[in-house]
Amino acid sequence: MQASSLKETELLREEVFAKAETLKVLPTLNTIISELLRVMNDPNSSFNQLFKIVKYDQAISSKIISIANSAYYSRGATVVNLERAMVVIGFEEIKNIVMCLAFLKEVLGRWNLRQQDLTVLWMHSLKVGYAAKILSADTMIEDPEKAFTVSILHDLGKAVLYMYGEQYRNLIEEARRTGMDICILERETFGVDHQEVGYFMSVKWRFPEEFSNVIRRHHARPDGQNALVDLVRAADLFITNPKADLGAQSIILQREKERIESEAKRISELLGVANGGK
Repeated sequence: MQASSLKETELLREEVFAKAETLKVLPTLNTIISELLRVMNDPNSSFNQLFKIVKYDQAISSKIISIANSAYYSRGATVVNLERAMVVIGFEEIKNIVMCLAFLKEVLGRWNLRQQDLTVLWMHSLKVGYAAKILSADTMIEDPEKAFTVSILHDLGKAVLYMYGEQYRNLIEEARRTGMDICILERETFGVDHQEVGYFMSVKWRFPEEFSNVIRRHHARPDGQNALVDLVRAADLFITNPKADLGAQSIILQREKERIESEAKRISELLGVANGGK
């Protein structure tokens, strides 16, 4: 790489981290996300713990009530309060929906991303979430809900790089066309990849350490040292390239491919997010 190009890359790297540093969610909303992560990371969490967090966010509460009255969940009687809405939807499903709503509204929704970019990033994360959840349940490795939650967050760093618009979209397309790892192209262009940027943000926002590890290492070669990282890596690779050879994991995910697609589509429709992207 020429000296001038190297200097430009170094400057871009500094600029990327400067952008990441300025990205904020409102303090109260940041608390909601932190509390959600704490509850969802606790296998002994209860319905009441989740209800006490959600009830203070009017927008999320309203959306949950709306979802409970949708054709998918409706039992005929109109649901008018949050607690009843959460009961109708069910505890396990409501955890997924609340996490998705919080991430869409309080994180991605505040960064002024182009709608198409947000949708592509969101749909990919959601499909990885369901793939990781299925792998976790089928292999009895890690908690399926934890695998789903961290998968929703695994590409957090891409949201910053999408701020570079067409320049980053071209990298995404090149990775798709050539099969190159997007992280290599990101480092060549920006001097940093989305794993490192996402890790920086996860530490800043005080995510659980094991979540930060997934965000930082989900493109790394599996080493058997961290089951959660390996699960999300496999799910991510499968959603990006369903023909990838993942051994026994490929067999599981190929068998469940239609289910992954249909679940991602269903949740996106419930949340009002257009389908699109891998």
